Amino acid sequence: MMAEPYTIVRSNRKTIALVIDREAKLVVRAPYRVKDKVIASFIKEKEQWILEKQRKLMSLREKHIPLLFADGESIMYLGNTLKIIRRPLDKIIIDDTSFYIPLQFSKIDIVDWLKGEARNTISQRAAYYADLMGVSFKAVKISEAKSRWGSCSAKDSLNFAWRLIMCPLPAIDYIVVHELSHIEYKNHGKLFWARVKNILPNYQEQQAWLKANHLLMQII
Repeated sequence: MMAEPYTIVRSNRKTIALVIDREAKLVVRAPYRVKDKVIASFIKEKEQWILEKQRKLMSLREKHIPLLFADGESIMYLGNTLKIIRRPLDKIIIDDTSFYIPLQFSKIDIVDWLKGEARNTISQRAAYYADLMGVSFKAVKISEAKSRWGSCSAKDSLNFAWRLIMCPLPAIDYIVVHELSHIEYKNHGKLFWARVKNILPNYQEQQAWLKANHLLMQII
């Protein structure tokens, strides 16, 4: 018996699918014709898998708790986990292990700094890969998005979540190449993915990292 209740979403699908949502709750997608007792039996059969997925997600949630930017907390910057240290400084300074923040800096000040870093880093990577791929874009915009890392408009304007600055550079490069590829292919068809793979043969590794760390979008 599952410790937590689950939600059943019925549709014209042919099979039962189990989904663990971002709150670590179980969602069952099932055909209209399948009876509740069959669904319950299927869940019992998959109980170990469900619990393992829920434990993993809860562990990730604990790892990515909201930041207060207090002394002793940790923040990710370009994939490196840095210890936050408050000091009487005039500006933010980082080194290999630490993220030094002026005592007087508010959350708004810190986020503004991170946005500036994101704009500079992403703009440079977009220019580099656009030249490599032989494409051109209208603009690079930094967004407040919390549900998607990047997007490409119909007019080839690129949008990127500023929170990407917390991710490793290879993951940033994947998002940049992904959106640049949409300049040629406005879909996710075979030609689109072939284009991405041609530039980044191991792009799936970055996809996996971003999926595993999507909760980074929620900590700030």
